[in-house]
Amino acid sequence: MSYLIHKIRYAFSVQRIPNGTHLIVGLGNPGKIYENTRHNAGQLFIKHLAKEFDIKMNNGSNGSIGSFQHIILFNPLSFMNSSGHPIKKIADKANISTSNIIIVHDDLDNLPGRCKIKLGGSAEGHNGLKSIIQYMDDKFIRLKIGIGRPNSKDPAIVSDYVMSKLDYEPSQQAFKQGIVLVRQLFKF
Repeated sequence: MSYLIHKIRYAFSVQRIPNGTHLIVGLGNPGKIYENTRHNAGQLFIKHLAKEFDIKMNNGSNGSIGSFQHIILFNPLSFMNSSGHPIKKIADKANISTSNIIIVHDDLDNLPGRCKIKLGGSAEGHNGLKSIIQYMDDKFIRLKIGIGRPNSKDPAIVSDYVMSKLDYEPSQQAFKQGIVLVRQLFKF
């Protein structure tokens, strides 16, 4: 069993996944121009997860949504930096507490091809997370998809990097790891 799974099991022996309906949200930006970019790693993961569990995603006014057992998958139609409002709307409508929400997003500080899970905490400079915290709180679970960091801290270079195309092989590896994590978290 991988180190990552042991880490997850340890984290959830301290704070277990609460019972009830869960919402797994993929952060990203709408539109063809952003479709396969590093910044859309969260939404791409949700598409892979839906395919893995044969979940039909339906397009609605707030985004793409599907469900399986006690889990709702959601890809908001809003831009990432404004994602807090539609996520809160879906959570309120389904009566889902923040602790039952998993946010999947790109992570500059994690190597490409790697997944990391974190319980709560600050936005760490991620504007999508800032928006969610603004509308809710920071008690959600994060599934961080590693995209790596460019060799510069210049904001313009970092922005260009996250808006560039996602590397296929590492992203597939990260998505597979993420699916294993979801299976482990929900025991299916």
